[in-house]
Amino acid sequence: MWATRSQSRAGGCGVSGRGPTRFHVSSRPFATNSRRPCSRQIACEAFYSAKRDTEFTVVELNSSRPVVAYLEQVERIVQVTFPDESRRKRLEDGVWEVTLLQQDFFGVKFSPSARLRVWNDAGVLGIRVSDIDLSDLPDEIRVPATLKVEGRLGHSKKAASSKIAKLSGEVEISLDVDVPFPYSSFPLLRETVEAILGGVIGRLEGSLKSSLPRDYAEWTRAKPKELVTTAAD
Repeated sequence: MWATRSQSRAGGCGVSGRGPTRFHVSSRPFATNSRRPCSRQIACEAFYSAKRDTEFTVVELNSSRPVVAYLEQVERIVQVTFPDESRRKRLEDGVWEVTLLQQDFFGVKFSPSARLRVWNDAGVLGIRVSDIDLSDLPDEIRVPATLKVEGRLGHSKKAASSKIAKLSGEVEISLDVDVPFPYSSFPLLRETVEAILGGVIGRLEGSLKSSLPRDYAEWTRAKPKELVTTAAD
């Protein structure tokens, strides 16, 4: 499971200083497109970041097709991690536009999209999410936001006689956002932001842990000419 390794630091903006995350906020005026008077449009500039570790195992039944070779199948891994084609669009080699699952921010539901880049460097799978698009939010709460997710997943060395391969990695997520009024005054703001970002990490971990071992097993059984193809839809 994921293990959080971060600290908490907060103040103002409806945020308490408790919790297992590092969360820093500061208040400043911010004007929106709302029809309410601008004098009431006060936002908080909030920054959230957390770093978490994960670890799981797969069984190597075919020594000629080890896990480290499977991690080079970037296109295939993206397809099994984001299986819904309607939420995934390939932009170029190693880069996709993905639509995240619907989020709920104090009753406002939205489905942000972002740019996903996946690569393999010396046997380590790298994942980066950036350029979040919040254009489906209502105008009055559409605010500047920067979401970044950086992750890696690698294969640990094992005894030659062992068929159990360990995959371990880490992910770091950060959000820099101007929270508009009246949400900036809500007492559960920090907890809500943490729940949303924690859900993003949790779903990514869940998808990797459930999909990769199963797809790796299918990949090892594939005929040689099928190894260059992507995972089945």
